Amino acid sequence: MRALLRFFIRQHNIILFLSLEFLCILLTIRYNDYQHNISFNFFKEFTGSIHQLVFSVTKYIGTVEENVKLAEENAKLRTIINQYTINDTVRIKKDNINDFIPAKVVYANINTANNYLVIDKGSKDSILPDMGVISPNGVVGIVKDVSENFATVLPIINVNAHVSARIKTNDYFGTTIWDGKNSTQINLADIPYHVKLKIGDTVITSGFSTIFPEGIEIGTISSFDYNEGNDFYNIVVKLFTDFRKIKYVYIVRNKHSLEFKTLEQRLKNEQ
Repeated sequence: MRALLRFFIRQHNIILFLSLEFLCILLTIRYNDYQHNISFNFFKEFTGSIHQLVFSVTKYIGTVEENVKLAEENAKLRTIINQYTINDTVRIKKDNINDFIPAKVVYANINTANNYLVIDKGSKDSILPDMGVISPNGVVGIVKDVSENFATVLPIINVNAHVSARIKTNDYFGTTIWDGKNSTQINLADIPYHVKLKIGDTVITSGFSTIFPEGIEIGTISSFDYNEGNDFYNIVVKLFTDFRKIKYVYIVRNKHSLEFKTLEQRLKNEQ
């Protein structure tokens, strides 16, 4: 503090001169239209340049963050695909019949019982109803309606959406159900109460249809109980996919889907 005071005492003439100079400039600008207009335009250009610089820096930082997110998502997708390319005959066969088509979510409604998403891929991209949709984190939902350039997706957090799922540790399978309340969790039904469960057990797709390959992660068991006289658990599953942040997804295209559905329909007709 003393050093600062000594500086002001030593330089008081220069400081006084600069202060008076600044005051004169302000008075000149304030009471002269010509100088006022010039200074106004100058400051407008100056502040505009500052805003543009800040915007450019912010945009650059946002681009870097977006690139990091895309890199992370691509890495997770490669992990998903690699699950079907290891030296296992069955898994290699599954990889040969499934394609993963990238898409962007352009609209998301997650605040009602009948939630839905809109993605930027449609019939021109070979997208059809009943195709599975996943994110780098796990299951998203099922394609419902398709136009030329867009498609609607029935997410797993829709009261009408059900996915065949199984518990990874013991292979018991059931069906996912959403109660229309919490977008971060669903229920897993039809698991017998004699099955041993643990909090944190991973729930994955069963592979019992052409919609999803086997082994796509859905979430982890966060709680479970059962009522007396009921043969099945009440299981709550915390979802891996965060629908509040969902942006990029992948549509699963099973090359044998039509053949499978034709055979399935033939069997139903014979019953």
